[in-house]
Amino acid sequence: MNEAIQLLLKFPSLLPRNGQLTEFDGYLNINRTDYEIHLSQVNGKPFLEINEKLSTFRQDIDHLSDIYTNPLNFLDALSETISSKTSSAIKKNLADFYRQVLTEYAEFREFYINLHSCVITPDLSEVSITTLDECDRQHALTVAIDCTFKIARHDLPDRDDFAKPSASLSVLYETFVKAIEELQPYLYLMDRFDSAAWVLDPETPKPKDCYRRIAFDSSISVVITVDPWKPDGIPSLQFLGPERLTNSFRSKVSSNVENWDYKADTFDEILRLLEMEHFPPKPTLDRGEVVLFSTGECCICFSSRLNQKLPEIVCTNPSCEQVFHVECLYQWLVSIAAKTRQTFNELHGECPNCEKHISCPLP
Repeated sequence: MNEAIQLLLKFPSLLPRNGQLTEFDGYLNINRTDYEIHLSQVNGKPFLEINEKLSTFRQDIDHLSDIYTNPLNFLDALSETISSKTSSAIKKNLADFYRQVLTEYAEFREFYINLHSCVITPDLSEVSITTLDECDRQHALTVAIDCTFKIARHDLPDRDDFAKPSASLSVLYETFVKAIEELQPYLYLMDRFDSAAWVLDPETPKPKDCYRRIAFDSSISVVITVDPWKPDGIPSLQFLGPERLTNSFRSKVSSNVENWDYKADTFDEILRLLEMEHFPPKPTLDRGEVVLFSTGECCICFSSRLNQKLPEIVCTNPSCEQVFHVECLYQWLVSIAAKTRQTFNELHGECPNCEKHISCPLP
């Protein structure tokens, strides 16, 4: 009885079929493979029914059944035997695979002579590729190698076919290059924003960053989010700043959006929505000019970025209109709990600058 209990403790995927603990059903997990088994005692010896998956080890099972009378010892020996034989097969398969990887990598580098760079790691686990598009923009792709090739990291906006593994490095690369070609209108549009506007965020734009936070002046900005795969469509516009200033822009967009021309230049259409001839340029300070903090910096932490995020909350008091990071304002309101109340997912309290009402979403 104790031996049967030890068997169940060592092989928890087995279940007893009777109260005498002489017959078991379940699974053995060996080298990440499950083997279904039915084990019983016949004439004082362990008897294992041999199914299709176990048929490879038929001779080993018969041999071990003649040697061992104890089911626990029998399963121990069988597990070691299967583990040893399958490990050798796995190593052989991996050797064949990595030989194939090196061959394909060499052919890949030889065929795609216009690659900007292509490097494989010493352990053959990743291939890092950079390529240039038609405007000499550099794009990076990292392919993970684990029995198949799979895109691990890239700098483009995501899409479904990037998640599909492939048996070919060239197929994955062609998928990546095709996406770059499709994204040229989008990349051109984002370049226009970066060169012709006062971009607050992202600080160092990457191709996958499909938004731009553009400042109009020291008090108001807009977050323009573009569908990278349909850049000629109407973008999302989120205005940030005092209500008295943002309301006028929202009204302009509402009035003009029905006249959006999908065939016209998207950059020009956005300016038309806003009733602007051009975006205001980034201001430059005279040498020696000193300011307490620059435009858009949080009034609590006196920095523009916190965890890569810009301030999003503006005090609604017209004589204040200071800006805050959500996390900074949340911590402030929590610290003065006696003057703070919570309504649903918002905290309400006093502005740290003017002491008038201000609200903050829970981070």
